[in-house]
Amino acid sequence: MAVLNPIPSRLEGRKLSFKGGTHPPGHKEISREQAIERAPVPPEIRLPLSMHAGAPATPVVAKKDEVSRGQLVAEPGGFVSAPIHSPVVGVIKDILPQPHQSGRMVPTIVIQTDVEKTEEALSQETAPDERADIDISDQAPEKILGAVKDAGIVGLGGAAFPAFIKLTPNKQKPIDIVILNGTECEPYLTADHRLMVERPGIVIAGLRLAMRATGAQRGAIGIEDNKPDAIASIRRALRESQVAERIDVCELKTKYPQGGERNLIPAITGRAVPVGGFPPDVGVAIFNVGTAAAMAEAVLHGKPLMERVLTLTGRGLRNPGNLLALIGTPLQFLIDQRGGLTEDASIAILGGPMMGPAAASLDLPVLKGMSGVTVLTREQTEPRREYPCIRCGRCVDTCPLGLMPALLARLSQRRRAEDALRCHLLACVECGTCSYTCPSNIPLVQYIRSGKALARQLQQKG
Repeated sequence: MAVLNPIPSRLEGRKLSFKGGTHPPGHKEISREQAIERAPVPPEIRLPLSMHAGAPATPVVAKKDEVSRGQLVAEPGGFVSAPIHSPVVGVIKDILPQPHQSGRMVPTIVIQTDVEKTEEALSQETAPDERADIDISDQAPEKILGAVKDAGIVGLGGAAFPAFIKLTPNKQKPIDIVILNGTECEPYLTADHRLMVERPGIVIAGLRLAMRATGAQRGAIGIEDNKPDAIASIRRALRESQVAERIDVCELKTKYPQGGERNLIPAITGRAVPVGGFPPDVGVAIFNVGTAAAMAEAVLHGKPLMERVLTLTGRGLRNPGNLLALIGTPLQFLIDQRGGLTEDASIAILGGPMMGPAAASLDLPVLKGMSGVTVLTREQTEPRREYPCIRCGRCVDTCPLGLMPALLARLSQRRRAEDALRCHLLACVECGTCSYTCPSNIPLVQYIRSGKALARQLQQKG
C-alpha cells in the first residue's frame, strides 16, 4: 500500500473545513441547553427486523414468548446484518408487517411491555464506568470485535451500518487514524452535542477501543465551532485523564454538510476519499460519537444496543428536548409524553430537514439509526413555486463533491441515465445543499434520486 499523507500539523491552531457547502439556519437553540432525559417506558415496543444496513435480522422468538431486557430476539441474517435485543421485559405480542420509516411495511417484532418490571430492571442496572482513561489493556482486538458484533452496534449517525465491519482489520488497507464525527451539522439536531457535553468519558473510551481494534495510532474527534461547550468538555476529559493514546480534538467551521465523511476526512487529514471508494482506502475508520459510546458500553459493560439519545425538536413541538429512548418506542408516545404537537404543526421529519425523510405518520418506532424528529409548522412548509433554471451556478459552487447538480437533475428528468452516470450521478450523497441554495426552488435532489433509481435499474438489466 502506498504511504499515506501524514496527518497535517494544521490539526492544531486553526479551524478546519472543506470546499463548498452552505450555512442554513441552525435552530440549535431550541434544544441544545436541554439535558438528556430518560424517556418513559412505553406499553408497547416495535422492533423492525430491518433497522440496519444489510440483510434483515431473523427472529429467534415466537408469539407469546416471554422476554427479558437485553435478551436476543433476532439474530443477524447475513454477514452485513446485526442482531436485535429486547429493551424491555414483556411478552411477544406478534411478529407481523408494520409501517417503517422507509415507507414500506416491514416484518416487526411487537412486544407487550411489562412496564413495572422494565422500570425495576432499569433501576437495578449499574451505572457504567465513564472514565476516559479506563483500563483497556485486556481488551484484545478480536474481543472488541466480538462484543460490538454481538451487541448489535450499528452507526447511530443515520447510516446504521454494522460497526464491527468497520473495526475488522484489513492488511491491504491498514487504518492509521480513527475519526469520531461530532459535527452534527444537520440543523435542529442536538443529541450528539449533549452526549459530548454530558458523557465525554464514554465517548473517548469508545474511540480508544476503536483505535485498539483497528490498530490505529492516532485518533481525532471533529466538532463544529458552534458547540464550544462540547469542545471544552471533550478537551477537559482528555486533559484530566491523560490517556496514553494520541487523540486530537479538531475544531471545525460550522458549515453544512461538514459531517459527511467525504468532507470531514479531507478537513482533518488532507486525504480525499476516491469516487466509488471508502474511508479505509485512505487509512481512515470513522464513527459517530454516539456509536463510540455504544461500543464502549458493549465492550466494557456487556450492554447491547437497546436505547439511544435522540432529539425531539422544531417549532411544531410543545416541549422539545433530548431523550434517552428505548429502541422500538413509538414516536407518537414520546411526543405525547412531552405535551404533544402545536396547533400549527405540519410535517414531521425523521432526522434533520436537510436530509431527513418526511414521516408518513408518527406511528413509527425509534430505530437504531434515528437521530431525531423535527416537527415543522405550516408557515415553514408552505409550498414554493418552481421556476426554470437560470444557470447561476450556485449549486455547483456549494456542492461539496464538485458535481454539477443542475445538469444531473436535467439528465435525470429526461431519463438519460447513461449520460448522468458519466457525470458521476452515483457520487451524489443527496446532502440537499443544491436544493437549498437554488434560487429557482428546483428540487434538484428529488430529480437526482429518480435518476439514480433509473440508473440502478439499467445496471441490473446489464
